[in-house]
Amino acid sequence: MKTLFVGIVAVALLALLATPVFADTFPVEAGPGNYPPEIYLGWSAYDICADDDSTFEGNYGGSRPYIPVNGIQDAQSDGCIVLADEIRFDEYAFTGEQIMFSVLVRDLNGAADIGYAYFTVDGQHEVLCQDITTASWVQEGIWDDQVPEKPFAHAGFYPLTDKIFECVLTVEPSWYGESMISIEAMDQAGAVTDNGIAQTWFFNPAIIVDLSTNDGAPSIEFENGFPGQTVMSTNKLMVTNLAEGGVDLWAFIAADDLTDPSHSGAMCPVSNVLDTDQNMEFRCKIGTFEDDEWDYITNKDTSEDCFCDGCLGALPVLYNFNYLTSDPYSIIKNQGSAECQFRLHYPVPCIGTFTEGAFHVIVRAL
Repeated sequence: MKTLFVGIVAVALLALLATPVFADTFPVEAGPGNYPPEIYLGWSAYDICADDDSTFEGNYGGSRPYIPVNGIQDAQSDGCIVLADEIRFDEYAFTGEQIMFSVLVRDLNGAADIGYAYFTVDGQHEVLCQDITTASWVQEGIWDDQVPEKPFAHAGFYPLTDKIFECVLTVEPSWYGESMISIEAMDQAGAVTDNGIAQTWFFNPAIIVDLSTNDGAPSIEFENGFPGQTVMSTNKLMVTNLAEGGVDLWAFIAADDLTDPSHSGAMCPVSNVLDTDQNMEFRCKIGTFEDDEWDYITNKDTSEDCFCDGCLGALPVLYNFNYLTSDPYSIIKNQGSAECQFRLHYPVPCIGTFTEGAFHVIVRAL
C-alpha cells in the first residue's frame, strides 16, 4: 500500500510542473510601404546658340557653339546663328548649349524621403540637380496646374511631400547622336526615372550642304553677251540641306570676283578682274517663298560676324524678306533645297575670258 501512494504523488507533481507559462509581450508590425517618387516637369528652357546666359536668369556656364567639320573648325559652315526669338524646329543641340528642367519631386512617404535628383543622358547621371525648394519664387502657382491632387497631398506644391529641383544640362563635345534625356529622383529605397517627361535629342549633328546645278552642269553658265549688255544665267545653283539630326540651316551666298587665268591681257573695265559685287545680281527661292527682286551679290569677308541679315560678308539667300517682322524665310529646312538664279552685266570695256571664280554658300544652324 505504501508503494502505491508514493507513485500517485509523483505523477501529481509532474503534472504541476508541465503547466504552460504565458508571455506578457508579443511582436507587432506596421508601415505604409515605400512609394517611389513621382516627377513633374514645371517648365523648361533652352539656351540655344547663345553666349553664356542670354536665355537663363543667371550664369550657368553655357557657351555659343561652333560645329566642327571632321573635327576641324571651318568658318565657312561652323557655328549657329541667333534669331530674334531663338527659333529651332527640331531637338538637336551642340557643344556648350544648355537644356534646363525645373521639376517637382513628390514622395508620399514625405519630403524627407527624397534624396537627390539627377539629369540623365541615356540613363547615365550627368548633372546633379540643385534643390531650390526653399526659394520663395518656385512655390508660386505654376505648380497648381502641373501637379495633381493625391490622397492627402493637394494639387500643386505641398511642403510635406514635395521638393523642387533645378537641373541644367550642358552639351559636352564627346556626345554624338540621338540620346534620351530625363530626370531621375532617388529616395531611400532606390531611384525612379519618369520617361513621361523624357526628351530625345540629337547631339552635335554634322552639318552637310550639297551644291549642284539644276541641269547637272559642273558650273553656273551665262548667255553669250557683249560689253554693256546684261546676260542671264542659263542654269540655277541648287543648295540642299543634308545635315544630320533634322538641323535646319539659315543660308547666305557670296561670290568671288572673276579673273582671267589665260594671261590674255584682260581689262574689265580698268583691271584684269570682273567685279561681281558691282556687276552680278542674284535672286533665290526656297519652297513657295521666292525673292522676285534682284540684289547685287557681295564678296565674302571673314572679318565680319554672322547675323540674320549677313554672315562673313555674304547676304541671306532671300535677302528681301524682313526676318524680324515675318517668318524666317531664309531657312532651308532639313532635306530641303534653295535654288538661285543670276544675271551678269559686262562693263565697257570688257576684254578677256573670266573663268576663275566661285560662289560661296555659308550656312548656320538655327
